[in-house]
Order: sequence, then C-alpha cells, then structure tokens
Amino acid sequence: MSAADGYGEVAASSHGDAARSESFDESLAARAARAARAELRGDRAGILGARALPDLPGMARETRRVPQHWSLLHVMERMEEGFRVLARLPAAARPRGYINSMPHYRYEQGDLNAQLETHELEALARLRNRTRIPPSPAEIARMEEALHWPAAFLCGAEFHHVARAVNLGSLWSAYDADVDGRLRRIGMTRRTFNARRLQGLRIITAELVRRRVAIR
Repeated sequence: MSAADGYGEVAASSHGDAARSESFDESLAARAARAARAELRGDRAGILGARALPDLPGMARETRRVPQHWSLLHVMERMEEGFRVLARLPAAARPRGYINSMPHYRYEQGDLNAQLETHELEALARLRNRTRIPPSPAEIARMEEALHWPAAFLCGAEFHHVARAVNLGSLWSAYDADVDGRLRRIGMTRRTFNARRLQGLRIITAELVRRRVAIR
C-alpha cells in the first residue's frame, strides 16, 4: 500500500470521527431540548438521564384529560388530585412524635425460616423496598391552586360547613376512606354531607368561570 493510500484512509477515518462527533453533539442538544420541554410540562419520563419505568401493574402513568370548560366534575377531580399529591410530598405534614430508639433487631435463622413459611418475610421485603415517587413541579402547582379554592371562594362564615364538606369529601375520596364511618364520627348524615359538598363545588366552579381562570 502506498503512502498516498494510507494518508487517504487516515483522512477518511478522521473525517468519519468528526462527523460522528458532530452528530453526537446534535443528538445530545436535541435530547437536552426535549428534556427541558418535558420538565416544563411536568413529564418526568422525558427528563434527560431518567430511565423508563417497567410496565408493571399499577405503574403506568395516567394521561390527564383536560376539558375545554370548567365543570363540577373537573373541580372535584382537581381537589382529590391535590390531596393525593400532598400525601406524596417528601416533607412531613405534622410534627414528628415519639419514635423507637431501640437498635435494629437481628433475626435468627429459625425466625427467618418461620417467616418464610408464613410469607411474612416476603411481605416485609416488599415493605422495605417500597419507593415513594415525588410529585412533579406541574403536579405541585396544580395542588397549590386547587387546595386554595375553598379558602378563596368559600371564606364567608355562612360557607364554613360547606368548605369543610368540600375539603373532607375530597380528602376521603383521595384516600379511599370509609365515608360512612367518618360521618358517624362527626355526627352528620350522608345526605347533608353530599348536599353541602355539591353546593361548595358549584360555587367554586362558578367563580372559576366568572374569573376566567385558565383550566388545566
């Protein structure tokens, strides 16, 4: 092989490396732009460097459907979503109480075998491996907006019981609580509670429409 042929191969190789480097930079810039847009939308799956979650039952991200106009149903869904997002925040919602200061217990082999037979060991492993996914900035913004509605639109003394019904109803629905049992504790019938909650949701919906609040 002549020197000219060797020089040509080296030049072609260097040119190919430069082209691959340029295309890599372009793809990286495109990925960074998509990641920035995903962060603004609150879509954590499109963030640069994030790994996609496996298709496990209950792990699929639900697609939000935003209607064109405010409705009582959408206001109720936004309130329930706000309480669910509030529960996912990493900060504690209340002062920390008494805790156990005892050292971690080490199980013996006999205890582990007994737990394995009763499937208690598997349940304990699932509990320790549980991961809490923090909410996105968009979810936090919607939470702050929705949870402020009762205080902003039901602030009068005549709406005290109405605002309480709206907050409690959304909180119980978000946590799938026993509504009948909770109502028996506070001494209220389901009919009265539903009437007050619907009245509050109607007032909030009317105020959002009147003030032309952007729907999201």
